[in-house]
Amino acid sequence: TIVDNKLDLNFNIEEAERLFVEKINIFGNNITRESVIRNNLEIDEGDPYNEILQKKSENNLKSLNFFKSVSSKIFDGENENTKIININVEEKPTGEISAGAGLGTSGGTFVFGVRENNYLGKGLGVDANFSITTESFKGRLGIENPNFNNTDKSLFGNIQAIEIDRMTTNGYKTNKTGFELGTRFELYEDFKLGLSTRSFYEEIETDSTASARQKSQKGNYWDTFIN
Repeated sequence: TIVDNKLDLNFNIEEAERLFVEKINIFGNNITRESVIRNNLEIDEGDPYNEILQKKSENNLKSLNFFKSVSSKIFDGENENTKIININVEEKPTGEISAGAGLGTSGGTFVFGVRENNYLGKGLGVDANFSITTESFKGRLGIENPNFNNTDKSLFGNIQAIEIDRMTTNGYKTNKTGFELGTRFELYEDFKLGLSTRSFYEEIETDSTASARQKSQKGNYWDTFIN
């Protein structure tokens, strides 16, 4: 009602029926482990049923990029005031291979790489690549667990090897090998923190044709960095 340009509003609040999740069934995951899927659900068995959290869980699974399609259906549970959630996924290839070759004024180049985003169905990311030229070799093998030990923290590591051989042209050769370990996680809401350490062992060889700067760097080195 409106009286003297004033509007009266009446709110009637009634408590809705409380529903609980009796069971969550997952179908179609022939490769991906069920634990990987359940770790991305915002709602669990025994929790109060929440349609918003159910939709968010579905979106989490889609964002993994492991599945061609994700859908869910809600049914009444066997017990009173309970719901059963059936989640259907259709898996898709999660790996990729890349290769390339080229020829230029500095010589030939060959590159090859393999990447898998759902290794062994555990949600692990594995990335291996290398490149070869007439003067150098670079190789890297890395692995990342985006949810280490169910902590919502990402743990990653990689090993690297780099060799540059310019002994015949510039009088020096370097060989560098090492590794990196690190973690990434959400420290506060919408504030993510990453920590890592890298360590490398490097050997530098020179001959009489090397520059004075290269000769001064000859030797063995162990370097450690913190990021």
